[in-house]
Amino acid sequence: MMSLQDMKLNVRASPHLKSHRKTDWMMKQVIIALLLPLMAAIYFFGIKSLGLVLVGVASSVLFEYSFQKFRDQPVRINDYSAVITGMLIGLSVPVTAPYWTIIIGSFFAIVIIKQLPGGIGRNMFNPAVGARVMLKVFFSPWITNWVTPGTDAVSTATPLESIGHFSTTISKDVPGLFELFLGVNLGGNIGETSKLIIILAFIYLVVRGVINMKIPLLYVGTVAVISSIYGGFSFDYMMTHVLSGTLIFAAVFMATDYTSGALTPDGKTIFAICAGFLTIAIRLIFNFPGGVGFAILIMNALSPVIDKYLAPRIYGHKKRPKVALVK
Repeated sequence: MMSLQDMKLNVRASPHLKSHRKTDWMMKQVIIALLLPLMAAIYFFGIKSLGLVLVGVASSVLFEYSFQKFRDQPVRINDYSAVITGMLIGLSVPVTAPYWTIIIGSFFAIVIIKQLPGGIGRNMFNPAVGARVMLKVFFSPWITNWVTPGTDAVSTATPLESIGHFSTTISKDVPGLFELFLGVNLGGNIGETSKLIIILAFIYLVVRGVINMKIPLLYVGTVAVISSIYGGFSFDYMMTHVLSGTLIFAAVFMATDYTSGALTPDGKTIFAICAGFLTIAIRLIFNFPGGVGFAILIMNALSPVIDKYLAPRIYGHKKRPKVALVK
């Protein structure tokens, strides 16, 4: 029988239960999922779509590598998070966007939003969302010049412009639901037009266990419920809101971000519902199509407060624990 003196006690810091799924593996799954909207973008808008995404990836990786080398930090570009940021930025602009706008967006996302606060896991805001909002605010019309697919690149208005500003009806200029769902003859950001392709990517990420399906469903569902009520329970009006703009793309690839979103189970629910409410409110009240980006950034800022008050109750305790306001 082994004596107490012969026994070795290994003392290690938590967590004691670890997953075999590493960060780079999860990031690779997201990259695979993003290849679906990228292929759809190339099909609808041409080979320049690939160029936009490649510029986004190259500049994001370069900025992260350069910043970490300059600060004499470990280089972590092999976690592929910068690759995802670059892909999201490239897919979040119209095909007419100049390449230099992508580079500026990558700098803002990687250096300002991600690296200055301390790198992956320490940034409060989603880098890709912050970059697209910054570009929309400061670099219009370069990144808001919607064009229909084809060689002529005819400029067109986004469908959200026709259903905003307290409108309860759908303009005849708005594409039909079938076109909005498939992305056929639909202008907009290159990676967001085909909702069918994005849903396939969503299914892949859920099956692989990369994202929590509750967040996208609650986010989109909240927009659907509120727009249905506001539109007099018109199915066409509700679905036009759901299928227009970047809602579904952001719900799958941006609202599900681990770092910038809520961490607690109840916090994820509140995060998704409030993001949906803010999205439809910004669309209707301010007549601003970019409500999705602002809504997610606002909820990013509030997520530490949400987690503070919605931390799960520890077994055997009557009250929730008090959590410090840190991510």
